[in-house]
Amino acid sequence: MRTSTRAHGPHARTGVWIVAAAMAGIAAQASAQTAAKTDWHHGTTLAGFAGAASVESRTDFAAGGAVGWEFTPHLAIEGRGLWLAAGPGQDGFAALLGARMPILHSRPAVPFVSAGVGMYRAMFDAPPSRMPRLYERRMVAMDGDWRARAFDDFAMAFGGGADVFLARHVAFRPELTVLLVTTRSNVRAVPVFGAQLAYHFESHPITPGRAPSGATR
Repeated sequence: MRTSTRAHGPHARTGVWIVAAAMAGIAAQASAQTAAKTDWHHGTTLAGFAGAASVESRTDFAAGGAVGWEFTPHLAIEGRGLWLAAGPGQDGFAALLGARMPILHSRPAVPFVSAGVGMYRAMFDAPPSRMPRLYERRMVAMDGDWRARAFDDFAMAFGGGADVFLARHVAFRPELTVLLVTTRSNVRAVPVFGAQLAYHFESHPITPGRAPSGATR
């Protein structure tokens, strides 16, 4: 039977407010800027991710997917899932909701920053050779019982990258994200780097100022 240990508290509430304030500030700034109608319109994106995560001095495979909704030229809301191969006998999964905020609106490369909040689940099926200290102390409190332990913790994510448009509907998205997994008294940073291949359901012109024929403005 899988046992789950949860940790919520002031860190979670503080993190939510920090990310919400940052998103509100970016959105307010973006709303004050005017973008050419031929360069942008509302859209929906679907993306797959492949890369690696640095966990406890080792690098392992990471994969995931995301669904995004582009509301303004400088703000997209994104739901994302990330699976991390954290080493023999352990895995991690992050579920995040956040914002992707393009800094410039030039093409074909559109740089962005991102931020989000969610949950991170660490799963252990056997005693690893080196267990992260964030979980080691909690396992000691459980008398070292290794029967498929799982730990659920609040997580924040901050990152950046660029949308490189390969076609009007397809973008290659290299990025770096840092997951901050938190408990009441500890923070664990997990860098995740790689690239997404994103499909834009609405056509985006590769060259600024040239709208696709028949595009909604």
